[in-house]
Formats: sequence, structure tokens, C-alpha cells
Amino acid sequence: MFCEKVVLAYDGSDVAEQALEKTVAIAEANASIQISVLYAVELPQTPYVIGDVFEDMQKSMHEHGDKVLAEANEKLEGLPNQMDFTVVEGKAPRAILEHATDQDCDLIVIGSRGLTGVKELLGSTSHYVVHHSDVPVLVVR
Repeated sequence: MFCEKVVLAYDGSDVAEQALEKTVAIAEANASIQISVLYAVELPQTPYVIGDVFEDMQKSMHEHGDKVLAEANEKLEGLPNQMDFTVVEGKAPRAILEHATDQDCDLIVIGSRGLTGVKELLGSTSHYVVHHSDVPVLVVR
């Protein structure tokens, strides 16, 4: 399989770190592979917003996403590959799939479990992505 663009679903968890390491190995094999690192912010859907609480929460969650992606950037900075780092709003499984489609990615790299740490082979996000993706998915344990 020839890979031109990889999307890495990254949330800063231990398993996401392992997925990042696999992405590095893939990128090291070919400097022309583009890497798109994605962090999804899922905002609560509530009809009750008091003052600026929602906007403050939204800003805080985006800032956290930016911080997580900055840490990923530090770990990837030695690679010559073209990279982008994106924070998106939405449920992580759908955000990952939409981003992969929008960016014409031909591989999704995702950890088997995210920050919830549920001890199953696949977490709900990776399970959804595997079953609904139009492109190959590399699940890292």
C-alpha cells in the first residue's frame, strides 16, 4: 500500500502516544508522506447557557486541544514531512472520518483506546472509525 497522507487521531493519551510513534515510523519511510494530526473537541449539547459559561468552556477546550497538539508537534519536529495540526469541534469518531475525507487521507492511525482508558480491545471511537472508514485504519494498541 502506498500512502500519501496520513491522519493521526491524537488526544495525548498513552495509546495515542504509541499511535504517534507508529506514524513517525511510517513517515520516516517516506519524506513525501503528509501527516495531519487531529484533536477533536466535543462540546456538551445543552439548551441552558448561563452568561458566558459556554463560550469560556469552548475557549478552554480549544486551548487544551492546542496544547495537546503543540506537544505532538514537538515530538514530530525532527521529521522532514509536511504536517498540519488541527483542532475540530464534534464527536471524535465522526470528526476523524470527516477530516480524513476532507483532507484526502489514505490512512487513519488511531489508538485502540483514548483517554477514558476502558480496558477493551477497541474503545468506542476506534471501533466506530474502523467500521465506518472508507480508507484503511491502523489501530495501535
